[in-house]
Amino acid sequence: MTVADPAAAAAANGDYTDNVYSGKVDHRAQVCAILEKEDCIPRHVIDTEVEWFYNVLGLDDMYFMLENPAAVAGHITALYGAQLSSINKANPVNITFDNRYEGGAVFVHNSVPGISKTDGPHFEKMIDAEYLDVSVPQKAYRLESYRSRGKVSKSLDASLRTYFVSACDF
Repeated sequence: MTVADPAAAAAANGDYTDNVYSGKVDHRAQVCAILEKEDCIPRHVIDTEVEWFYNVLGLDDMYFMLENPAAVAGHITALYGAQLSSINKANPVNITFDNRYEGGAVFVHNSVPGISKTDGPHFEKMIDAEYLDVSVPQKAYRLESYRSRGKVSKSLDASLRTYFVSACDF
């Protein structure tokens, strides 16, 4: 996990320093190999789907740092399936991931920026109840939340919200 030239990144992003994952290229190659082996996505579109997921969607590199290649491959497959499923339906693509592990969790869902919805996964409330509200110095958690820079699909004007919960090590 590395951050390349934090001062330059902060200046370009209004004092926000992007996370930069130095192992992202290798991570991506592992994901491609898993997808080819699983054979759920046609081989001729794997590179396009992976390219979109890693570089166009605009997920923060923290996601790739925390998720193992098998989990990312599963998320790409699920997104591909959701896009296929929505082709002949009036319903838009709906994406929800919930991955909990010892020491933290990753939650992802699609949402339209600036629009509050009463239905949906309610990750914020669940994160508060299960991680943040019960934190004590011996078992405290940190939350990072991001919105992807790209859109979920050509037909849906929504981006992905990601929440990364990790145990603190004081």
